[in-house]
Amino acid sequence: MAKISILCPSFNHQRFIAEHIKSVLNQSFKDFELIIVDDCSTDNNVAQIDKFSDPRIKLIRHEFNKGINAALNTAFENANGEYLMFLAGDDCLEPNALERIVKELDNSDDIVLYTGLMRIDINGKKIEPFNVEIKDRYKILNTIFMEQNCLWSPGMSMRKDIFAKYLYPLDTSMCLHQDTQMHVKLLLNIEPKFLDENLILYRFDDNVGNISRSFISLSRDRMETEILMDTFLNIDDINLLKKIFAKEIDKTKLEPKIEYLEFFLGNMALLASEWYRKVWGYHMIMRSYNTKAKAEALKKEYNFEFKDYLKLIKCMCENNEVIKFRNKYKKYKKLSIALGGLSVVILIFLIIGVLLEIKNA
Repeated sequence: MAKISILCPSFNHQRFIAEHIKSVLNQSFKDFELIIVDDCSTDNNVAQIDKFSDPRIKLIRHEFNKGINAALNTAFENANGEYLMFLAGDDCLEPNALERIVKELDNSDDIVLYTGLMRIDINGKKIEPFNVEIKDRYKILNTIFMEQNCLWSPGMSMRKDIFAKYLYPLDTSMCLHQDTQMHVKLLLNIEPKFLDENLILYRFDDNVGNISRSFISLSRDRMETEILMDTFLNIDDINLLKKIFAKEIDKTKLEPKIEYLEFFLGNMALLASEWYRKVWGYHMIMRSYNTKAKAEALKKEYNFEFKDYLKLIKCMCENNEVIKFRNKYKKYKKLSIALGGLSVVILIFLIIGVLLEIKNA
């Protein structure tokens, strides 16, 4: 039984996997196992892994491509360590990383541990360090709900039983928000702990990007956000709700109640800046108001009536990016028409001027 198991999802990492393995084998802490799950790579990733014969390396091959979370599930199912750490096949470790991580986990109770990152390019050159800016558990959850993810998964570590209790099995359909969903599930139940040391070498290709912001990725981001926000529906602690949404509760004076969780979270989401988060919130309120019994209960508990329900769309549309763009387009169109008319007048004068010159000549 190893002290710590490194869960390594790897897909088409033939260029980086050897460097990854060497960084693990060169650790000052030796009591580990490296579980590499090749997710049906189409390059020579497996051939590169096979060059290493260390018994602490376990290679498992998926018979078809299943995705990052599926690879992590497979790695977990084959892990024997007391602790687990996530590290993709294109990332690396500083020589003392495992030593520092194990020491922190040995001296902590139920936590998830995050370390600082050092960004490296495709050639392994160090570029810049990254450290978590928001370290308060409740502010992190609020930021994820209202805005965006503010944590990362490379180097994320915990006890194996923590993973089993709160994460396993991971949702294999999640792609862009697979790590964000893990953060939410964990932080709804346990405290985070942070090491500011940059122990993880995080690979970032400026030409491709670890996180592509293409139109397709942005579309997937929005579609997955709805499932991500559903994770907050698992909250069953009223005090946790009050801590996560303290600022919003003070603003709206809306008292959270577990039996009306959908209604409460829906109203919180309406305060988000992004339209698709507001839409999720609106849908939650729809679900909390869709029967006679529910409507009567909301009237009794929150004095919420149908006229209030109808006003929600106005609230949503006040900061709607689509409407803002449409209004800008209307102004632009009017300006274009005005300029177009002016252009015709100028053209007529130019033609008259040319005709007069011809006549005088």
